[in-house]
Amino acid sequence: MSVGILLITHDDIGSSLLVSLQKMLGALPLPVRVLPIRHEDEPLAFCYHAESLCQTLNEGHGVLVLTDLFGATPCNIACSLIHHHRVRVVAGINLPMLIKIMNYPLADLDTLASKALSGSCQGVLDVNSVFSEQCNCEL
Repeated sequence: MSVGILLITHDDIGSSLLVSLQKMLGALPLPVRVLPIRHEDEPLAFCYHAESLCQTLNEGHGVLVLTDLFGATPCNIACSLIHHHRVRVVAGINLPMLIKIMNYPLADLDTLASKALSGSCQGVLDVNSVFSEQCNCEL
């Protein structure tokens, strides 16, 4: 049994990240589902769908819900799950975050949430300063 991962994002952001992740890693060690939120649809319907996905993903260890933008509709839908399920919600999804959590398939929910945060932050770099520190060569 493992923690389930639910991506709730605007439009196809979550789906695109998941496709990229699968191309990089192949079979994923954690169960992942995506709920794309489209502006033309009714948000309340997404709440019911998110609830259903949470129930499907939760095998007893909880669900880590990753969303793209704090305060936006996908995050608000994710937050509606907090009181009804064993979930942790982390906003600011990116590919380094997803890669990091996939490296800890046996971790508990709180540890995975922590790994998501650290992976996300560690994946944001000022590349110019990294290159200037590592080499002084031109391409």
